[in-house]
Amino acid sequence: MGRPLAHRKWELAVLSILCAGFASAASAEVAPIVDGVPFLIRFHGSVRGLVPGAPVEVQGNRIGEVKSVGVEYASDRNSFVAPVGIVVQPSLFPAAGAAPHTAAEVYYAADVLVQRGLRAQVSDTQLLGGEAIVTLDMQPGAPPATLDRSGKVPELPAGTTQQERIAQKLQPLIAKLSDAPIDQVFAELQESMAALNQLVTGPELRGASADLRNVVDRLGARSDTLIANLNETVRSTNRLIDHTGQTLATIDRQVGDRSPLLADIRGLVQQMDGAARSMRLMAEYLERNPNALITGKSDHRR
Repeated sequence: MGRPLAHRKWELAVLSILCAGFASAASAEVAPIVDGVPFLIRFHGSVRGLVPGAPVEVQGNRIGEVKSVGVEYASDRNSFVAPVGIVVQPSLFPAAGAAPHTAAEVYYAADVLVQRGLRAQVSDTQLLGGEAIVTLDMQPGAPPATLDRSGKVPELPAGTTQQERIAQKLQPLIAKLSDAPIDQVFAELQESMAALNQLVTGPELRGASADLRNVVDRLGARSDTLIANLNETVRSTNRLIDHTGQTLATIDRQVGDRSPLLADIRGLVQQMDGAARSMRLMAEYLERNPNALITGKSDHRR
């Protein structure tokens, strides 16, 4: 069963309102420039995607539109140029002084801005899903220029493109690279690599490596013997300490604990015990770190 007639009428009314809103928004976006003042711009770079009707903007604000896009051969440069005709709205033109109202005032304001660095360029916004547009912007580092009024339509100077600015910044580096003795550098590098290869594969380094391995092997064998001797010395010292302790007990029973001889013997036993403890620590360290005989003791406590 179909929907009621009242519902269908209501839906049609809403749809007509939305369509009217979209139509008004679209007409506002593409509203033609009334009493526009014409300019000509000759672009020496690419104007790909630029078509009549494209906006002319200053800082994102639409002040005019593109009227024509063409291509010509410039004999003085032996290259092609793209003459682009635009018109701007006098009341929207960003003059340095009072807002212009007539074509003469617009041209005067444009000449002042051009002398201060105003340049035109094609902004490629197709990567952002938009269209190519003409933008007017200040380029303080641009070569001096004035508004060219020699033709039928005054001509705004075109500014450098982003690719041209990058090329200008890279030009000093390219000049340095072109003047660098590349062949000599590569020749010296090859000689250095050959000398290094000869050193690495030469008999001197191989002999030194073999001698170093022999030294390490001998030190390893000596370290085992040294550790065994230290352990035997520690055991002998411990036996001597035990025997001395028994002697001290006998002397203590015979002469008493206030005897000067007994005090000297006790001091000697304490020194021997300290020496034995040091030798035990050294033997234990060498067992854990046999390379210490070669590299020395590490600062890290283990």
